[in-house]
Amino acid sequence: MVSKLEVSSSHPFTSRLAHPGFTHRQFRNGFLINRRLPTLTFLFVAFGCYGIGAAQVAIQASISTNQNLPSSTIGSPVFSTSATNELLLALIATDDIGSPNTAVQSVTGAGLTWTLVERTNQEAGTAEIWRAFAPAALKNVSVTATLSQSVVSSITVLSFTGVFAAGTNGSGAIGAVASSYAAKGAPAARLVTTQPGSLVVGVGNDYDNAIARTPLASQTVVHQDLSSTGDTYWVQRLNAPVSAKGTSVTLGNSAPTTDRYNLSICEVLPGVSTLTVSASSFNFGTVADGATATLPLTLKSTGTAPVTIKSDSIRGTGFSISSPTLPATLSPGQSMTVQVSFHPTVASTASGTLSISSNSSSGSTSTVSLSGTGASSQLSLSATSLAFGSVNLNSTLTKTLTLTALGTAAATVSSATLTGSGFSITGTKLPATLNPGQAAAFQVSFDPSTAGPITGTIAISSKSGTAGITSMVSLSGTGVTPQLTMSAGTLAYGSVVLNRVSTKTLTLTSSGTAPLTVNSAAVSGAQFKLSGVIFPAILNSGQSLSLQVSFDPTVAGAASGSISISSNTQSGSPSLVSLSGTGVSSNPVLTLSSTSLRFGDDPVGTAATQSVSLTSTGNTAVTVSSTSLTGTGFSFSGATFPVTLNPGVGVSVQVKFDPTAVGAASGTLTFTSNSTKSVVNLSGTGTTVQHQVSLTWSAPVNSPVPVTDYNVYRATGTSSSYQLLDSTGSTSYVDLTVQANTVYTYYVTSVDSAGAQSSPSHHISVTVP
Repeated sequence: MVSKLEVSSSHPFTSRLAHPGFTHRQFRNGFLINRRLPTLTFLFVAFGCYGIGAAQVAIQASISTNQNLPSSTIGSPVFSTSATNELLLALIATDDIGSPNTAVQSVTGAGLTWTLVERTNQEAGTAEIWRAFAPAALKNVSVTATLSQSVVSSITVLSFTGVFAAGTNGSGAIGAVASSYAAKGAPAARLVTTQPGSLVVGVGNDYDNAIARTPLASQTVVHQDLSSTGDTYWVQRLNAPVSAKGTSVTLGNSAPTTDRYNLSICEVLPGVSTLTVSASSFNFGTVADGATATLPLTLKSTGTAPVTIKSDSIRGTGFSISSPTLPATLSPGQSMTVQVSFHPTVASTASGTLSISSNSSSGSTSTVSLSGTGASSQLSLSATSLAFGSVNLNSTLTKTLTLTALGTAAATVSSATLTGSGFSITGTKLPATLNPGQAAAFQVSFDPSTAGPITGTIAISSKSGTAGITSMVSLSGTGVTPQLTMSAGTLAYGSVVLNRVSTKTLTLTSSGTAPLTVNSAAVSGAQFKLSGVIFPAILNSGQSLSLQVSFDPTVAGAASGSISISSNTQSGSPSLVSLSGTGVSSNPVLTLSSTSLRFGDDPVGTAATQSVSLTSTGNTAVTVSSTSLTGTGFSFSGATFPVTLNPGVGVSVQVKFDPTAVGAASGTLTFTSNSTKSVVNLSGTGTTVQHQVSLTWSAPVNSPVPVTDYNVYRATGTSSSYQLLDSTGSTSYVDLTVQANTVYTYYVTSVDSAGAQSSPSHHISVTVP
């Protein structure tokens, strides 16, 4: 019968074992000793994520990473956001190794500009908040902080929706800030909120101990790292936005209370949704029966957060509205135009109301009063709206508007009043009298001088008898301009083996509102080449083309160059892309994860398996041409040879020991490659046993002291005397010397190259039946 204790890999939610005998941090101002010990784990627990309740300010993305080995930089995992106008905060906490204290020198990433919000580093280490603002949604980006010292650190990146969008780099979304530090005490910092609906977040470091935080009431620890170096780094927030302006908020912990700390906090402000309507009333004047008068109504988002126009409705005989599809959301500064028309069918006075429903802070319903008078139909317009579409800047498009007199009496056209930048009207001289059936033509032109949508109107005043009539023609058009966007301003090839070609793609996109002409692309730098497109090339708006840019070094050393792109882009030409790379000599290297596999005692007929990894660690591919195996009872599987491994790529081979006879066995597994011949020594012993205990454990993670072996100790029965059973280079061991009806207790220590042992792992007891 086999009693087996299984050990899973290390996990943030796995119970850790105590390892007495080593301090967590030694020689802090010299070199850092960070020894991780083998951990026996009995239960793996997975926790789900929690959500944040609906609020004006909401956390959309939250990612963290911990760096438990000293480094002068720390980078976040790759993340994406899903909305426009998001505030990004990078919350960074670090260790310290000496004066001057650690500080974050800069934060970069996501193509954004990052600015320091608050730094607290009076005590050892630093706790800092940096901000940036993303007008557009981000995809697969990361954030990197550069530190003044090479230390252990932690970074959390939070993105917020519904924030105040004004200001530079997200400055408008930051309200009050506060800082706190102490040589001893419960971490806490206080600020007074400057706006209702704001959210308070903070970051801290505890230099003295790795102790979990106990947050104050109605607060949550977003992330914390109990560092193996004996520090705590944490990020904390209020559970919900603060409802009132002027509220005193204390962000902090009730425990621990005995350590030194730094703590930085800040207030994230909500945006305000405001809808502004261009008019509160429309008087269409006198309109002939059967004719239509139309006026444009502009709806604009004038707040600091998007406003959603939910619906519109109109009441009153003869009135109608033409609007884009609703609901529609307008970003701050964005506007939309609806066309309000009056089409009387009887000669009388009419009134009505236009109602617009939105989430505006100035009121959920905006109203526009409507009025007009229907008169005898005397004048007909060939169109009530002229849409010019997209027109290049400083180009002219002309349309004809025809007025025709109807009825039995002459109609006098007294004037035609034009509004709207870029529009003009010529043709019939006014005033003019048109007899029944007679027509007059006007030439209406659109010559935009600025990019973007433009609207206007023509108000045509006429009279039939004593009745005055104003006929409205709405005008619309869009000024467009060519614009070039490049996928990169720099192409860095890094190290490339001599006489081998590395190719990168440069994408050119027409990001303007008019066709883009790319005239030419010239490359400088003898070892760089350009291919893929024949010039000149014309790209419609949104269309792209790709250039293949290759680096083919012929001599060792750094090389540089550039690409100069000539186009009719509105932002100016030429556009430049810098090129860089380094030619290096070929150096294939094959590295084995282990040069010996010891299977220990193994019962005859019972197979034991261990793995060995082969990795290409040079700067060029290594080819493993063949393998050879010696030794009775040994076999291998997994990879097929020959195999070529590019730099950084590896394969694994499974080695099996399946003894067929009692006694010691040995062998070798040899790998032949274009690097060096690599040999793995194999050993094991075939045994016959009635009982056995199989132990496995996880190897230390991120330990700066390499582990070369593990010592397995055992005590029998109630004895507290432990004997060394064996030393092994693997993370498993099978005890074949156990007896029935006996209790055995085991523990494991790790051993480095100098022969130094760690303190014992957790003890585990097994009863052999």
